[in-house]
Amino acid sequence: MIFLRRIRQYRVYRRLVLSYLLLLTVTITLLSFILYLMFSARAVQEIDRSSKQMLTQVSYTANVVYDQIQDVTGQMLSDNEIMSFLYANTDSKTVDYTANLFLNRIQGVYPFIKNLSVYNFTTGAYIDSLGLQPDPHIAATEEMNTFGFYPRRVDSVTGSTSYRLLTFKIIPERSFAETPTSAIMVDLDESYIRNTMRNLSASTKDSLTFVMDASGTVLSHSSPEYFMENYAAQHEYVRTILADPDGQGSFVYNLDRQKHLVTYIKSSNLDWYFVSVRPYAELISNIYELRNWTILVVVLLVLAGAVTSFMLSGNIYNPIRTLLDKVNSTGGPPTATALMRYDEYEMLTEAFTEKIETAKSMESTIDRSARALKDSYLALLLKGNANKIAVSAEMKREWKSRLNGPCLTVILFKIDRYAAFREQYDSYNRGLIRFAVSNIAHELISRSYRSDVANADEDETALILQSEQPLHEDHLHLVLGEIQDAVHHYYGIGLSVAIGDPCGAVSEIRDSYKSAQHYIESRLFLGQGCLASRTTMQPAGSEQTSRYPSVIEKKLIDAVKLGRQPAIRAHLAEFKAYLTGCAYTSAMKYTNFLMLGIIKEFEYITEWWGVDADQLFRTLEEFRHVETLDDIEHMLTAMTSCIVDMLEENKKNTTVAKNAKLIEEIRQFVKEQYAEHGLSLEAAADHVGFSAGYIGKLFKSMTGTTFNDYVTHIRMEEAKTLLAATNDSVAHIGERVGVYNVPYFTTLFKKKYGMTPSQYREQAAKELDPV
Repeated sequence: MIFLRRIRQYRVYRRLVLSYLLLLTVTITLLSFILYLMFSARAVQEIDRSSKQMLTQVSYTANVVYDQIQDVTGQMLSDNEIMSFLYANTDSKTVDYTANLFLNRIQGVYPFIKNLSVYNFTTGAYIDSLGLQPDPHIAATEEMNTFGFYPRRVDSVTGSTSYRLLTFKIIPERSFAETPTSAIMVDLDESYIRNTMRNLSASTKDSLTFVMDASGTVLSHSSPEYFMENYAAQHEYVRTILADPDGQGSFVYNLDRQKHLVTYIKSSNLDWYFVSVRPYAELISNIYELRNWTILVVVLLVLAGAVTSFMLSGNIYNPIRTLLDKVNSTGGPPTATALMRYDEYEMLTEAFTEKIETAKSMESTIDRSARALKDSYLALLLKGNANKIAVSAEMKREWKSRLNGPCLTVILFKIDRYAAFREQYDSYNRGLIRFAVSNIAHELISRSYRSDVANADEDETALILQSEQPLHEDHLHLVLGEIQDAVHHYYGIGLSVAIGDPCGAVSEIRDSYKSAQHYIESRLFLGQGCLASRTTMQPAGSEQTSRYPSVIEKKLIDAVKLGRQPAIRAHLAEFKAYLTGCAYTSAMKYTNFLMLGIIKEFEYITEWWGVDADQLFRTLEEFRHVETLDDIEHMLTAMTSCIVDMLEENKKNTTVAKNAKLIEEIRQFVKEQYAEHGLSLEAAADHVGFSAGYIGKLFKSMTGTTFNDYVTHIRMEEAKTLLAATNDSVAHIGERVGVYNVPYFTTLFKKKYGMTPSQYREQAAKELDPV
């Protein structure tokens, strides 16, 4: 009936049947018997061939997975951003951001990878490309091998999605003497392996295929619910596989009272076992079906021509039918019914059109990946590390051929007031703004020059300009000023620009970039929004012969000690004026010397008066973010004003500090003389050189207790220690702590602790020896 329905519904199939109906009546009969004999004689050979084919395919799959993981790991360990993150000693958002960008680029190149993540055990930093929770077992000692693998289930950060992952863990530079400081994790989706295995066993509907490790734990299964189950404890045939030293083979096993063919192979690279379990009855079902059809053809010889024609037409029609089945299985037209008519050519045209669109989408993805690789190449080219990018030599040659000059110049754009910029925007928005700045600069400058964008660091953007002859600076200055105005207009951000020295070869671009970085240092003297180049730098030998202005430092410190704000501002203005005649390195060095001199001079206030040391040293941290001489002046003004305020505040507390020091001296005297029977307030007052009345009132106001009560407290605490640690009598212990009257000693002890000395000794003995 299937044939009849196809004849009614499919135009191409109907024509084939009608064309061969009479011609192949006899031929189909002979072919039926021949096919039956061939398949009957080769049933065992077919099963063996199928098993060997699957073994070959799964072995290839394992090697591909291992090679891809090795490639990805090699790329990550050769990248500066990733290495900076892995070996960072402090947490840095800049390093995290650049490392995260690299992870996303890698994942864009390798879409089969579900997730990439890196860990820094020193700083506790963790980033990944998918947004998963960090693995809590990543730092376990028993898992700290150089290269490890384990399956795991993990939820997304929101908890809305659960993933089954095959995790490859890499510990860079593993040392047996030290604890690892970082780790790389590459997560492969379990469904990737499952889909591959499913394709291998697609022709056997009742078969099951799975992948397990050397312990029998399921890594991937045709039924996902068995993920991470230990099959070795559940199935005897799994234990048989694990015990085989050859790691590959096949055997017959009765499973659920049915004969099954178990085929397996062990991957030498990943130590995985690929296992297929297929029912024998299904393997030879084609033979039984062929036998039945042969008997039917012999019995119904009258209809042999028609039946043979149908079968022959079916064989000829197989390629088209296979294509139609694939279209239906991938969401194409629905299965035909008796009332529907189809034109196979039209159906296949629609399916091929859809595949072409999919191919175009993949091509677009590849183009984006290529652009990302090119951006990475240009960034590394600026730093002279272009050879470290893991791309083919042909791609590198193509990129270099586009930088044909003959004059190449690096233009460097640096964001002004970058510390405030970082505080105002998060890392995502900073990245968007930098991308927008790159687009604006590239669009405006491309009107006059050929250019390529290269982002080297987070606070800067670089353009590589190509021209036939050295750049005309006047025209270039106008274009760069237009870029600065556009960025400030749209984003309210200032840009300082530096023009590097021109070069004539790709290998010299790094020198042009370094020169631009050197010229941008003149922003310290020119201010934000400057336009720096070789012409703005001081001519060689023009810098004044200078030494550190220690005289200014001395006058400034004297003014701070006296709290004279006008004098402080005048000396800071004098220091700023002195720096204008220095080179960049000298100016920064002298500023650092001045700050250290001020801190050294006034460090005593943090020790004597209990001032928070961070208030004094905070300026050293802020010094890293100065960009201009005005920033230096403002920073030093704030520092000196803070010190003046602290000096004024602590002058009021000098008397309190003296009294506190006096009381502490009396306390120390009591701790040394408590065993003396004659210890009294008069003796303590005489020790410090004040009257007993004054010391008594001062002690009460400063400590909240009287002098005699404090002496009693010290004596009773020492008595507790002696009662618990020695076997001396109560009378002897009283004498040792300065109380010679035993009843009075007992009364004091009981009043303070609620028990007699003897009772306390018994209690202490029980606590030491509870048995």
